[in-house]
Parts: sequence; structure tokens; C-alpha cells
Amino acid sequence: MAESYEDRLEAFKRFAERTLEDHRFPHIGEFYKRCVEEDNPVFAAAHELTERTFYRAPRVTSLNNLDIAMLGLPMDVSAPYHGGQKFAPNALREASYTHGPIHERWHTIPFEICRLGDFGNVTFGRPHDTAQTVEDIYQAICEIDDAGVVPFSIGGVHTVSHPILKALGRKEPLGLIHIDAHADTMTGEMQGEELSDGAVFRNAVLDQGIDPSRTVQIGIRGFASNYWDFSYDSGMKVITMDDFDEKGLEQVIAEVHETIGSGPCYLTVDSDGIDANYMPGTQLPEPFGFTSREVRNLIRGFRGLDIVGADIVELCPLVDVRGTSANLMAALGFEILCLLSEARQKRTGKTEKTYW
Repeated sequence: MAESYEDRLEAFKRFAERTLEDHRFPHIGEFYKRCVEEDNPVFAAAHELTERTFYRAPRVTSLNNLDIAMLGLPMDVSAPYHGGQKFAPNALREASYTHGPIHERWHTIPFEICRLGDFGNVTFGRPHDTAQTVEDIYQAICEIDDAGVVPFSIGGVHTVSHPILKALGRKEPLGLIHIDAHADTMTGEMQGEELSDGAVFRNAVLDQGIDPSRTVQIGIRGFASNYWDFSYDSGMKVITMDDFDEKGLEQVIAEVHETIGSGPCYLTVDSDGIDANYMPGTQLPEPFGFTSREVRNLIRGFRGLDIVGADIVELCPLVDVRGTSANLMAALGFEILCLLSEARQKRTGKTEKTYW
């Protein structure tokens, strides 16, 4: 006998009374229950928050008992066109409140598998001195790496990636996944400066931070494309935006996995890798780039790689439009945080929880 509508309605009423503690995925229900019991801010309304942190993680001043340190690198010295990137870390903190804490497709909860913390912003002794600022970042990342903690950095101009990679590659050069409109491997000086964001990965190779044979640069395009001979000469795999269109997402992801292999690697995402229609808040907007969905799916394709660190760079809130760019970068940042958390859990064989 067919079920009556009255019986179905009773079932609908029971569904309507279901709470997050009784979620259809039990691990999500358990996480919500823990958040309520601990009175932590993960599910609090944004206007009720009294402290601004990345993805509502606890603010930390110590690296003890930490798996992943999220930190701001407010550097805009060495920017060839205009500054303002120093405001990006705090803009992304603000935008990150509406992203996470649960991955919408994988149901990964970083707070349930790793000990996360917002380690604040690096303080620069001479913020208008490029060499000193690069050294300050290098020392900060060395401290994090020496503590056995994974850094997730929010820049800042792309120059920040060079000292990060130099620090993380002290034992062995890392593989690199680089999403960008520009390869940033210019030879010589840029506006009289060798430590520029036009030569980030040339400098990282020369300082033995990355292995060019395990480096993939994706989305390269634009007026500066003729400056990147070092990428090709050194053996980097360069996938231009035209290549991406011709090969398709799945083939590009396969080539990334083949190039990187099973060794440790680093992920860097420059905001100008994304088309300017989706990413107006960047130093050098380039047309004909990734859509927001394409870059998200590309990042998701890196799942399973041994990612030991990551950064987001070149977000420029001063030229953003109603926070559009910060919101998109925060969304991508949560995707990256899930990758880092899963990679850390797999690498250590341990599951840890974040406590506030």
C-alpha cells in the first residue's frame, strides 16, 4: 500500500526538527557538539566575534603543540606597480569568516584532524628595506619549520615566496606548484632590485629552495611572457593559459601529479592567475585567466600530494571591489587549508584536534 501524504508529512516534520548535532554525517554532528560544549567561536555569528583570525582559528603566540601556523606577511616593498598588499592578511581574516569550517564536497574538517592556529603577522624591522624584509620572513619561516609546523602564509607581494622556499628547502629542495599569470623567473634586476617579485622563483632555485625539475607553473600568460626563459632553461614545466585550454583540467592535474611525484612540495597561488573579471583586487590584473571555478577545481586536483606549505599572495584590498577578491581568495584559502591538513595527517599518521 502506498504511503499516505500524512505519513510522509510526519517524516518531514521529524526532518525539520533535526539539529546539527544529529547531522546525517556523524563526524559533522560530533564536531558541532564539541564546538557548543567548548563555547568556541566556530559557529558564532560574525558580528559577535571579538577577535579577527584566519578561519576563526585560535590566536596563538607559541608554536608548541601546533600542526599548521597561519600567518600574515604584510609586505608590499618590491612591488613594481603599486603597493597595498600589506593590507591583505587582515582583509583575508575578515573575509574568511564565511568560509569553512567543513569542506562542502569532501566533508573534511581541518579543526578535527590538525592543531591550527593564527600566528599573527610577521613584524618587519625596516618595512621599506627589501633585503631586510626578506630576511625577516626567512627567519620567521625557519622558526616555524624548526618547530615541525607547517606554514600557511598570506602575503604580501609574491616576493615573500622566495624566503619561505629558501627556509623550507634547507634539507632538500621542494617541488613547487605555482598558479600565476607570470612565471616570475626574470633574469637580472627589476627596477634596480634583484629581490623583486619578478624573479621570485629564479632566486628560489639559486638558493636551493626548489627543484626546477619538480616545478609546475600554471596559467602563464600576458605581456611579460617573453621574460621567462629561465623557467624553460632550468627544466620547469610551464603550462600556459592556452595550454590549459587545450589540454583540459584533468590532463593538467595528471601532469602536476606526474611532475611532483611523491616528494614534498609547496603550493603558491598568485591572485593575478585568476581572470581580472573575478579578481579585480590585484597588483597586475591580467585578462584571459582562470575562472573562479576553474582555479578551485585545479586546487582540489592537488589532493593527495605531500604539500608541506602554501601561500596566497598579491591580494590588494586597496583596489578591490566590495571585497570580491578577498572573498574569493578566502574561499580558495580554505580549499588549501584542507589540503594542508590532510597532507599533514597522512605524513605524520596522527589525528589531532584544535582547541580554543
